[in-house]
Amino acid sequence: MSLPIKGKRATGTALATDDQRSTPVPGILPSPALEILPKQSTSWKKLISSVSTSLAIHTVILFVLSWIYFDLPNQRVFETILTLVGGDNNSSGDGVEINFGELAEPTIDDGQPAGFAEIGEIEPEFMALTDDIEPASPMKVNSESISGGERVSTGKNVDLPLKKSGNKRVAATKSQSPSGTAVAAAAEAQGQLHAEHFVGRTAKGKAALLKRMGGTDASEAAVARGLVWLKNHQLPDGSWNFNHVSSPRCDCSMPGRMENNPYAATAMAVMAFLGAGKTHETGEYQLEVRYGLDFLLAQGIRVGKGIRYYGELSGPATYYTHGLVTIALSEAYAMTGDARLRPAVTGAVEFLADTQDYGGGWRYFPGQPGDTSVVAWQLMGLKSAQFSRITVPQKVFSGVDRFLISVSSMRGSQYAYLPDRNNSPTPSMTAAGLLCKMYLGAKENHGGMRAGIRFLDQHGPEPDGMYYNYYATQVLHHWGGPEWDRWNNVMREHLIRTQIREGHATGSWDIADRHGYVGGRVYMTTLALLTLEVYYRHLPLYQRDRIDFPLINPDAQVNK
Repeated sequence: MSLPIKGKRATGTALATDDQRSTPVPGILPSPALEILPKQSTSWKKLISSVSTSLAIHTVILFVLSWIYFDLPNQRVFETILTLVGGDNNSSGDGVEINFGELAEPTIDDGQPAGFAEIGEIEPEFMALTDDIEPASPMKVNSESISGGERVSTGKNVDLPLKKSGNKRVAATKSQSPSGTAVAAAAEAQGQLHAEHFVGRTAKGKAALLKRMGGTDASEAAVARGLVWLKNHQLPDGSWNFNHVSSPRCDCSMPGRMENNPYAATAMAVMAFLGAGKTHETGEYQLEVRYGLDFLLAQGIRVGKGIRYYGELSGPATYYTHGLVTIALSEAYAMTGDARLRPAVTGAVEFLADTQDYGGGWRYFPGQPGDTSVVAWQLMGLKSAQFSRITVPQKVFSGVDRFLISVSSMRGSQYAYLPDRNNSPTPSMTAAGLLCKMYLGAKENHGGMRAGIRFLDQHGPEPDGMYYNYYATQVLHHWGGPEWDRWNNVMREHLIRTQIREGHATGSWDIADRHGYVGGRVYMTTLALLTLEVYYRHLPLYQRDRIDFPLINPDAQVNK
């Protein structure tokens, strides 16, 4: 979708009238004016006083109504009032002109918005839609007809069999990015240390964290088998496909329906390798990770100042895909300091900042009011970029916090899919919302956080809800304590027990998610791997005092 950028409104100076152009005689003022001006000034003062009084009364009314209707915490009421009064002026995506006719959600035969699960279920989890997405194969993305922006070059020759096109490409060189010194200063201002969050993925970090945080030799063996399965299903162009049976000599069952979205599949596979500490510069899967990253970099399309990473897709898969690619590129940059990745990460962040809705979220189209499922992936991408020393505007995080308040209930302990009072909270959206609040700085003594942890602890893992399990595992891992121990003992053993151990599918997992048929075995396997890598994939946010090894990764260098 082409996104024309709105320019500034035309401005000018009104032409003066003949009377205004006439030059008055110095020192002489007509007597009528002497009589009128004082009265006119008094009238204006009375009018201003009346307007101020009326505004104050209406502000109080809005304050009370917002407090009652929106069930908001005291400190957020004024912010909500300003949003209601300010309207589009407070939007961080003002520079994007939206065709609202295109924002109508695609529907399926029963009239229900596409992307929704079974009738009566209110939260369409990860990319729970295929039929309404316009096909976009790699060949189409690399064709000569590219809408909505220019294809972005990686700044380096890609040694993969990708088709070249005649489109103008934008070279992503280091000169387009701030210097390493400026980047470091901005990162330190945000309180971040380079690669600290990913130091558990180093050999030393993994050795220190695996057993301490609840992993076992059996869980690591399951991760190793899963990575082999992913390696065996990578395609010649460096990508993965949710329809995994297209890989050579594959007879695995349960292919995904979303075969036109190799970008998300590739991002999830790359994330699984990176989560285990395997990069394109270290480990036994360097070629697989490098080819996967090259494929993702080739898909960037310049839109304004940012870069979008969902190719020519439309529908619900767009921002899900962009968020996943942002995570993969950001983590690879944080773990290696490969300067080639920096412009891509910066562009992905700028695209999110430019297209954030005034309510603080994202959904399927730029500027569209958000939903919790999509917002969670974008926030994880933004935080991964921040951990890699990419500056993220604070107003973007403030907007996400504002959105989360709009979908929260039970004093911030549970979360719904949409900011609608008729939209009830669900376990998976509660887990996603709590994880987002953790990354936005919620403290351990936060009442809503403690109540949310109790809810997840009592609910426990779901045998057919891998999407929920993925988020809840991270939340409880960061939280620690007996709640984490209870959860981990069940979740870990379930995944070890259900991994396939025979045939070409060895190392993968059968679909065990209500919406898993969309992404198939690749989707299910990558989520299971990321869940089993939780012990070292991210440092626990609330348990830093339990870590007794250096937090800075000495092997990672910026712009090397």
